[in-house]
Amino acid sequence: MGNVRWLCVTVIAFCLALGASWLLLAQVDFAYDWLYSFMDIPKHIAKYAPEYAERADFVETNFAEHSRMFAEVVTAIHNQGGGLATLSYYSPDGQLLNTAFNNDEVIHLQDVAILIDRLLLGLKVMLVVFVVLLAWLSITRQVLPSFKSLLAYVIIALLLITVVVLLVGPYEIFSQLHIWVFPEEHKWKFYYEESVMSNLMKAPDLFAYIAVLLVVLAVPIFAVMMWLVKQFLGLRSQNNV
Repeated sequence: MGNVRWLCVTVIAFCLALGASWLLLAQVDFAYDWLYSFMDIPKHIAKYAPEYAERADFVETNFAEHSRMFAEVVTAIHNQGGGLATLSYYSPDGQLLNTAFNNDEVIHLQDVAILIDRLLLGLKVMLVVFVVLLAWLSITRQVLPSFKSLLAYVIIALLLITVVVLLVGPYEIFSQLHIWVFPEEHKWKFYYEESVMSNLMKAPDLFAYIAVLLVVLAVPIFAVMMWLVKQFLGLRSQNNV
């Protein structure tokens, strides 16, 4: 039973670590500027942007403009989607070219903003549960498993998730999650030939890289959290680890 309790603590702690990882990466626009070159997004835009007749002039924009636009999208989805409908793009000499997103794209990004608000609320609830659970475990003087055991829980879970993703297929899971999460009547699948948003983000490839960054950053955050649990709650540890 004790291990089950600590398994719950571990799962909640890692979810909180993922949330912290998200908030930290949001401060640097999810490393878009670095991924921009790594994923060769300029070549992608040069290929597909001209095929979007209504906004073919998007191909005239450059890295600085793409970076600014993505940063504004990140800001918007963390602020109830404000400003998405009026977000525009400019030529390198500062000339206004066009609004960035069509109505369907704006609605989708607003749906993303709603989802983020709900997830952040969920994280706040989890944080309260985490503190209460730790307080109870401390009062009842439960033994803290070794850090190796706690980390093993996380690694095993990540490996299982990775296996499932590889077996089912990343794109299939990506699509199914969108079907479950977003309103049925709202469009969420945008082809490169009809979307500045998809071109700017080279969707869904960018999201896969961001997911990896989230997990990579969450692991050390989780490690620090569990170290703090051990240090400040004064819980005994198995094997003195």
